[in-house]
This record gives sequence, C-alpha cells and structure tokens, in this order.
Amino acid sequence: MNWLMKIAKSLLRGLLELSPNCKTAVRLQSAALEHKLSFRRWLGLRCHILLCQWCRRYGQHIIFLRHAAQAHPDKLVATLPPQLSEAARARIRQQLRSNQK
Repeated sequence: MNWLMKIAKSLLRGLLELSPNCKTAVRLQSAALEHKLSFRRWLGLRCHILLCQWCRRYGQHIIFLRHAAQAHPDKLVATLPPQLSEAARARIRQQLRSNQK
C-alpha cells in the first residue's frame, strides 16, 4: 500500500508542475480561442481549470462573449466610429460572418 501512495504522490506532483498559475491560465484560455495549444499546455490548462473555479468561470465568460459577438456582427459594426468607409464596414461584417462557420 505504501508504494501506491508514492505513485499517487508523484503523479500529483507531476500534475501540479504541469498546471500553470492563474495569470498564465487566463492567457492560455485567450490564446486557445485563436489557435490550438500544444498538448502539454492544453493538459496543464485542463488540470488548472479542474482545480480553480475562478479560471473556469473566466473561460466560460470569454467563450460567451465570443459567441455573442459572432452572433450579432451587424450590431458590432453599427457601433464603429463613423470614419470607417462603407467598404471597410462590409469587409468587417464579412469577416465576422465567416468566423461563425
């Protein structure tokens, strides 16, 4: 039974070394929205999110905001400053719509 405890402790120590701090976890969650993380970073982030409710909640919020922004691209474009040309607004609207798919 003692050997089992040693194995469990070493696994836990390894997971804690993988897991980033909250500041790094926030940055990784934002980066994960833009590109695929390496397996080591992804696994560390998952370990951290399992343990930290604040970072888990932050991740849910940024995902919600991203989906809300993509669901209503016309409302986002309407709030842009008036110095943008209509062609620029059309390009932004098109880009937002293509990111939805």
